[in-house]
Amino acid sequence: MNGAGEWFAPVKRKVSARDIVMGAAASRDWQRQHHDIAYARSMNLPDIIMNAPTQTGWFHAYAMDWAGPGGRIARWRLKMRRSICPGAEVVLSGKVDHVEANIDWPDVEWVWLGLVIDTGGERLSEMALLLARPRLATGDCWDIPTEKWCPPPLAR
Repeated sequence: MNGAGEWFAPVKRKVSARDIVMGAAASRDWQRQHHDIAYARSMNLPDIIMNAPTQTGWFHAYAMDWAGPGGRIARWRLKMRRSICPGAEVVLSGKVDHVEANIDWPDVEWVWLGLVIDTGGERLSEMALLLARPRLATGDCWDIPTEKWCPPPLAR
């Protein structure tokens, strides 16, 4: 597992209209700019656009693939900079910004991540994400009871 300042493996994806429409439908976002091309263009958009919950899901899946099944997302902040449209070839990348011991749970550490979706030249979205990660591969942050779950602030 990586330490502060290290990047983890980027993932390339080609965005399809299906990704966008299915993501909007799954999040029950029926706003027309996510499924109706003519409506999106009437709003001066180049095509239908990916919604915030879908982007959040992509970032969370990427972070959890890196953290492993024992990881647990605590907090996040999404910043959408440019629209993500069908046909875009995007790269998800991430960097470990900070790692800190969890005083209450010594087998767990807090990890702050900086995540990005870009086109290789233009940053489309970014996410600051805090997760709990077990120190051992066999650990599980989901063992922390809800009443004891007390993540630190996202800002560091």
